[in-house]
Amino acid sequence: MIRAPFEVGPFIGQDEGQHFDRKSLFEGPEGQKRPRDRRSVRDQVAEYVAAFANAEGGVLLLGIEDDGSATGHRYPADAVRAILDTPRARLRPPQPEGFLVEHAGVELLVFDVPISDVPVQVDGDGFPLRIGDKTVQASESQIQSLKFRGLVESWESRPSRMALADLDPALLARAKAGSGLGTISDEEYLLKRKLADRRGRDVALRRGAELLFASDGPDHPNAGVRIFRVVGAERRLGAEHNVEERPRIEGNLGQVLPAVFAAVDGLVRRPSRLVGNRFRAVPEYPEFSWKEAILNAVAHRDYTTEGRTTEVWFFDDRLEVTNPGGLVPDVALEDLLSLRRVHVSRNPRTVRALVDLGFMRDQGEGIPRMFAEMEGLFLPAPVLDPSPREFRITLRNTPTLTAEDRSFVASLGDEELTDLDFRALLEAHRHGRIDNARMRQISGLDTLGASQLLRRLRDRELLTLHPAGSASFYELGPTVRSRSKSRARPLAGLPAEEQLELPTEEVAERGELTESSAADRGELTPDRGELTPDRGELTPDRGELTPDRGELTGGSGADRGELAADRGDLEDVPPSVREFLGSLGPRPRRDRLRQAILRLTELRAWKPPELAGLLGLADAAKLVERHLSPMVTEGLLERTHPENLRHPEQAYRARKDDPAASRDKEDDDDAR
Repeated sequence: MIRAPFEVGPFIGQDEGQHFDRKSLFEGPEGQKRPRDRRSVRDQVAEYVAAFANAEGGVLLLGIEDDGSATGHRYPADAVRAILDTPRARLRPPQPEGFLVEHAGVELLVFDVPISDVPVQVDGDGFPLRIGDKTVQASESQIQSLKFRGLVESWESRPSRMALADLDPALLARAKAGSGLGTISDEEYLLKRKLADRRGRDVALRRGAELLFASDGPDHPNAGVRIFRVVGAERRLGAEHNVEERPRIEGNLGQVLPAVFAAVDGLVRRPSRLVGNRFRAVPEYPEFSWKEAILNAVAHRDYTTEGRTTEVWFFDDRLEVTNPGGLVPDVALEDLLSLRRVHVSRNPRTVRALVDLGFMRDQGEGIPRMFAEMEGLFLPAPVLDPSPREFRITLRNTPTLTAEDRSFVASLGDEELTDLDFRALLEAHRHGRIDNARMRQISGLDTLGASQLLRRLRDRELLTLHPAGSASFYELGPTVRSRSKSRARPLAGLPAEEQLELPTEEVAERGELTESSAADRGELTPDRGELTPDRGELTPDRGELTPDRGELTGGSGADRGELAADRGDLEDVPPSVREFLGSLGPRPRRDRLRQAILRLTELRAWKPPELAGLLGLADAAKLVERHLSPMVTEGLLERTHPENLRHPEQAYRARKDDPAASRDKEDDDDAR
């Protein structure tokens, strides 16, 4: 059996993302786990390996649970061999086979997937592409276009005049350790990441290798970062010149990025701001947001433009980060503003190595999280400004809170609230109501998590539920409303620009919030509903679930509540199953969704609308068609009224007998 030097340690606690995914090789409820269907495992391996190869490469680990625990497998040797050989047997062109590693006393199946120079197809099943932590279906021409620009035309792909001895061995060691390849040579790592090529017995570097690792910096006049501080809100010239340039930061990216982060952190002010319903000294811009803006600029800039560099501009009221090169042709501004996860890179080799070095997260979540972080501190949404020659991200530091908001906060007094609790209450105050869908939008929670938060506030009588089937919503509770009205009063005190800098204690004593300018007052989130993000270029793979998982459309009035959790149906569900439901996310894959169905139906029989509510699905009829009925056919579920499929009390429960043994026998034959 194939074994290779590979350290799984860096991946055990890592979130799934652009370059990493993990899967369990078991299914079924706790205490009754059984090996997954081998054919479905091979199908999954083919899909994920092709998707990684068509993007920037990646690692697929099989034998790891969602909580990071290593459980390995219980397959015979011939079945394991068939799974490991899937990339060679099922993909066109064939990709490197997988290998085994031992970890925590069990065997894991590992697929270390390199970037492919050409589109990779699953035999008879299309061209998958990895975007963030999802797999989508793309066309061969789309992938070919991405490959040509990223792997052929980009500056990082050009031959370098440097040699291996010119690179920083410590940085290379750090990148290898972060990639799980700490035991291989520097030369092998660079070849795997396509930062070098074999030329007979020698290795020829590409310019991406010098950009990342050159000891004395890359052979590029403007590969670093420049930082400017402007006194005021606008740049002035001549006698009124008000721009101070900080020392230019140059070197390889492993040196540049920490130095830039340290310099910017020293320039960010820390005024007292509202966090939850308390004032604290916090940065004027969320740390994640400004770091993400800089990382995006450095990683995705057009390095063929050698006359300009990445720039960071500090103004009194905003922070601007610009980089040479507009949007990659396959990404539109609407894609970014829709807050969908988008991952198309101008410099795919560089991005992959920056992940290995620990600078970039691996989830394709940068822009969406940047918006959420700004909104969480009641700051205006980031402004994304692409042009043919450059891309600019602007972060503004003037809070969006209004005088009415400030009065509402004062009315909450000493209520113990988390940040998300407060955001839910403020939303209900501003708009008169809040529902599950809006809570998900402003918090990043999934359907179940949003419902649990709103129910907790209801139980504390801070919110009141108005059950209305699929239109259920919450309003502020009577006590909160009465307190808010009694505290409504004109605000006195310092101007906004002075309030911004008040010490935390002084602001808390005044019971006042920093005042925004009239231009910046208004809604917490800008209205972006006019954008049409669906451009038809990439369609989600396996779109069996509708994106909005918050409401049911079928069943009686009793069955159509905002969530089953709001009807008390979770009370008899064990905590472990609740936790699993909460981990599904907005678009769970079929195997995880069916695992959740099995866990629930092991407890008791459920009607389709009840199951749909617990799973956060929008259509109970589609749940029956796409999952419940096929699972009955496969022998996993049974109907409570099998003689009458349209029985009004029809429900589904897990079968007591286990059909897995006969399936395993068929899979053994298939594996051979």
